[in-house]
Amino acid sequence: MLAPPADGNDWVNPSFVLQKSGLPEAQKKISEYARSSASQGPWILPPNGDKLDYLSWAPYHWPDCNWCTGPRTHLTTAWTTCKYVTKDGQLNPDVRLLNGVIAIVDVTQSVLWNVVASVLAGTSDTAQTAVQFMQGFFLDDKTGMHPRVAYGQVIRGPGQQVGEFLGVIDLRGMVKIANAIQIMRAAGTSAWTSTLDAQMVAWTQQYVKWLQSSSIGQTALSAPNNHGSFATNQLAAMNILIQNQDDAAAALNAYFKKQFQDQIAASGEQPFEAVRTRPYHYRCFNLEAMITNAKLGDQLGLNFWTTKSKYGATIKDALDFTLRQNPGKEDVSDIFPHVAAIAAAYGDADGKYAAFLKRADDSYLTAPYYYYDQTAALMQAPNAGPKAKGKSVQSENDDREQQRLGQDKVTDSLAPTPTNSNLPFATPTIPWACPAAFATATQVQLDDGVYVTCDELKHLYGYTDKAKNV
Repeated sequence: MLAPPADGNDWVNPSFVLQKSGLPEAQKKISEYARSSASQGPWILPPNGDKLDYLSWAPYHWPDCNWCTGPRTHLTTAWTTCKYVTKDGQLNPDVRLLNGVIAIVDVTQSVLWNVVASVLAGTSDTAQTAVQFMQGFFLDDKTGMHPRVAYGQVIRGPGQQVGEFLGVIDLRGMVKIANAIQIMRAAGTSAWTSTLDAQMVAWTQQYVKWLQSSSIGQTALSAPNNHGSFATNQLAAMNILIQNQDDAAAALNAYFKKQFQDQIAASGEQPFEAVRTRPYHYRCFNLEAMITNAKLGDQLGLNFWTTKSKYGATIKDALDFTLRQNPGKEDVSDIFPHVAAIAAAYGDADGKYAAFLKRADDSYLTAPYYYYDQTAALMQAPNAGPKAKGKSVQSENDDREQQRLGQDKVTDSLAPTPTNSNLPFATPTIPWACPAAFATATQVQLDDGVYVTCDELKHLYGYTDKAKNV
């Protein structure tokens, strides 16, 4: 049996889960996924120099030697003797020979599904399964992972092979672990004992310390693009897990006052993501992280939904811009969860988000992401409040939208992606200045061997001869 596809990073309010209300089809799907994913576990780290250290290889690096161009032989020799070159956006399939990346995704997702399923069903068996998976992957003396990512996304080839700051993103699923533990705490799940809680808190405290004190962690947390957004996910969620809400709030405030300010242009474009070879995917990827950061803030009683970049744009503006893009050969489903999240947080007065989901994802009502992305699960969002209880993308718009579903005008999601000669309509209203990431560098690293200069981003912010404010 194949494991179901993992959800993106997300956070669901534990109080909402405990209500067990509405969305029966989505609840049923989560329970199905819990059972299916559990059949694939348990998961442990792949063997390496220290079998308890997480290890992964840089995904977009390829061997550059003439004897590697034929059949896939002599690979182990290539790993240490052959120079590797970057092909941005092109996944080298042999990186999956190490199962660390897949294992961390699968275990974190299965834990969350099984915990949520346990609460929804009022049974303890799936929660017990989730606890066993966490024990094996994180806490067991023989199989538990060290609380660090010192060897993430290693670049192979001659010389010393060490981890990159880019590898921190491999553990973005730790948000789901924190979410699952918060749900079990709120539910009083018997399988999650005080002893296990203390052990996981101790593990997480070490991980937080590593993330904040190591050069790898510090660089990840300061990255201007999706790497910085996802690292903030981890730091905030891990602090929530260890019940240090003040530091969780501080991490989120730092992100929204720093990186976020340069991440969304006046048009809603995300320049640090749009410059990549797969711009639609990376726009959606950073949206995933930004929305999760806003949800974590919401959990802490903070409203980041209305926070604006220095160009006057919110997360909603970034979603709306991406919706107008033609994904081309990229996967349009990357955006589905974000449409539901933005509709839940900001409302859907004209019904465009509901219309898009009904047209583009005929199974959205059964998707786990639809369960997570409900207005009733939010407290600080513009659309939240006493009157919002029970509202959903579906219930808010069904009557008004029913007659519009067959019309082509329900969405403009197939509009062409802007280029230098096809600029977005919205333009900036402040003088141009390079993003803060360039204060001490002429180029900034975005990924494995991928760098960008300030000049290469300028037009994506709307500052060109054709823009109103040059």
